[in-house]
Amino acid sequence: MLPSWTQKSYADYAPPHYDLLIKSGEIHDPANGVHRRADIGVVDGKIAAIANDIPSSTADDVIDARGLHVTPGLIDLHTHCAFATSPYTLEADPIAARSGVTTWVDAGSVPAEQVAAFRRFVVQPAQARIYAFLYMYGAVKNPDIDIVQYVRGCIESTGEAVVNNRDILLGVKFQAGINMNGKHSLELLKIARETCDRYKLPLMVHIGFAPPETDEVMPLMHSGDVVTHCFNGNSMGILDSSGKIKSSVKDARARGVLFDLGHGWTSFSFDVARKALDAGFTPDTISTDLHPLNVTGPVFDLPTTMSKMMYLGMNFDDVLLRTTANAARIINRVPMSGTLQEGAPADIALLAIEEGKFPLMESKHWNGINAPHDGQVVTADRRISSRLTICRGKRLTA
Repeated sequence: MLPSWTQKSYADYAPPHYDLLIKSGEIHDPANGVHRRADIGVVDGKIAAIANDIPSSTADDVIDARGLHVTPGLIDLHTHCAFATSPYTLEADPIAARSGVTTWVDAGSVPAEQVAAFRRFVVQPAQARIYAFLYMYGAVKNPDIDIVQYVRGCIESTGEAVVNNRDILLGVKFQAGINMNGKHSLELLKIARETCDRYKLPLMVHIGFAPPETDEVMPLMHSGDVVTHCFNGNSMGILDSSGKIKSSVKDARARGVLFDLGHGWTSFSFDVARKALDAGFTPDTISTDLHPLNVTGPVFDLPTTMSKMMYLGMNFDDVLLRTTANAARIINRVPMSGTLQEGAPADIALLAIEEGKFPLMESKHWNGINAPHDGQVVTADRRISSRLTICRGKRLTA
């Protein structure tokens, strides 16, 4: 009888064949502490192999990544990308193709009545992955309406919409501040809190201009909730009058509330960020709050926002962790998302760190009444730029 090995076919010994092969890049997977030069082979939208030298002949599409940082696809936790269903939003794919962002979260553009349109006209046609925090209530066109009663009437429709669409909806978004919903802001926030408690959903809260005060908002945030715009220079911020982290903010973080940068048009201050970082208060996630008013500046894209945090002293892997694995844990929809390991989704960014002199602008300044004016501009010696975006194992095109 022949030995068992002689009974195997050629296919058992033939080298695997890859749909896509990324050669000779510097792999950064901060979630797993991996930083090494290696090749990545992709099959059926997943990472099939990571090895030192995978032959180019084994792949249909070979990408030369020499001199580039190969990272998990970037995840932008706060954007407005409900294109074609909501005003003041952007189409994700053209920006994703040039920025390395493979996963987008719309944070507050979509109310319950637009979920079906959001799925059909935004999520399904997109090459990038798109999710949303559902907006607590839609546009109220009647100025005589009792806004508190109106929003209370949205509890069931909002909660049930998220529960019935958990594959694309992550939770509820509420914009706290006098400039967003007037004198009733705190009362409306409590209704959003009630909604999330009843349906066991995470809550994302935008902090902007007081009232309410930060110390009134923080006690309403629970473990796993997200406070966005954490480095804003506005009256509802995380710093007290002496520039120290407020006790209510420290308490919120201690009980598991997450803090997101959410750059935005008027929500990022270099001075606030510097003081917070000096105090050891690093954001859990770094996002853009990208929308039509800031996509041509001062935000531009996620790599530009990441570059600002590097300018402030964070290293590349720490910034990368907050735009990949940390954000992926909040979304929690695709296993191993935000990492580079065998079996993980082939959502990959090829990034470069350029050296030179690069102007970086913080958000515009606005006191809630006067027209906004340009904020501080700094000159950075380095910036992050994207060379290629791969999502689900395919090159993302504009």
